[in-house]
Amino acid sequence: MKRKTVVGGLALPLALGASAYLSARHYQALPTIDAAPSQGNRRDVPGVSIVVPARNEALNLPRLLRSLTALNYPDYEVLVVDDGSTDETAAIARSFADSGVRLAQSAGPPPGWTGKNYACWLGAGQTNKPWLLFTDADTTHAPESLGAAVTFALEHRAAALSLFTRQECRGFWERLLLPFAYQQYFLGVRPRQINSPAGPALANGQYFLIRRDAYQKAGGHAACAGSIIDDVALAGRLKTTGVVSLACRGEGLVSVRMYASLGAIAEGFTKNSYAFLREQQAAGALVALSTASAAGVLPALLSLLVGKRKRGAGPLAAYAAQTAGMVFWTRLFGVSLRYALLTPLAAVIFMGIALRSATRTIAGRSVTWKGRRYHP
Repeated sequence: MKRKTVVGGLALPLALGASAYLSARHYQALPTIDAAPSQGNRRDVPGVSIVVPARNEALNLPRLLRSLTALNYPDYEVLVVDDGSTDETAAIARSFADSGVRLAQSAGPPPGWTGKNYACWLGAGQTNKPWLLFTDADTTHAPESLGAAVTFALEHRAAALSLFTRQECRGFWERLLLPFAYQQYFLGVRPRQINSPAGPALANGQYFLIRRDAYQKAGGHAACAGSIIDDVALAGRLKTTGVVSLACRGEGLVSVRMYASLGAIAEGFTKNSYAFLREQQAAGALVALSTASAAGVLPALLSLLVGKRKRGAGPLAAYAAQTAGMVFWTRLFGVSLRYALLTPLAAVIFMGIALRSATRTIAGRSVTWKGRRYHP
């Protein structure tokens, strides 16, 4: 009986340690694209049309456009697609006209489309360079980034690639929740499978570089017009045509600040979480199980504190494993290690967001994003 108790007490710590190890290993196994200043000076690289879908992005757009107009690349254009914004998005885009930035305006998506998919599709149709780069308005690009990404794609004969970018975390909730979200996300990612023709598809829509002919052959964003997880859906369409979208690390090339508040984090992950888990099937089930296990640490610690548990080795070992497992991610995000100590709280909050996403989707209720309602 004592042996069974010991083994049972170690089950959760071992599971948490294993999931943390695997998620870090999966992320580290992704190809890394480094900045190389000389690459942007090459004259044999293809032209690139950069398409920026933007809805109410007045706060983010100036920084993005300053970085895009400073790219060290010989042949590119920048098109901002204003997706029915009600703020100064269009005016800001126009203010960069002297730097070569163009503006296209959309009154909003037609029925059956999401706003981002339609803006990307519209932008692709109003540009003509042989490569397309779709990038979000909350990103910032290093001068060498485009040259490095295009050169990597050409060297690896890839018709598409996406970058996982450096996440900027400035507020408490970002620092608490985003490293944990990434840890759980990459538990379900198998780099060898996603970067092979037979495996599942994966991409990051924050930075998605695609050769135009491959994009058109796959049907572009029109082929996944209503998808909430547009990046993964488009990568899947590309795979059906024989094009593998390489998923790569690019923290030294591009940064992003996705969310600036708890409300924005909840809204964003409510939109994406269940759709991603459903798309990834077995890997998604593993992520769901891992998140549920992680969320069990806080109740176990609380029961120990209030005296409902007489033995504290199990909960304390689980807490130690959970904290240690977050060190890699807090360092990657540039977050203080003390946030790793708060991982049990992060797990419970994120579990609540994931459950909200699942229940709303299963019940057929809409989710809100950028002021619009969608049915996943």
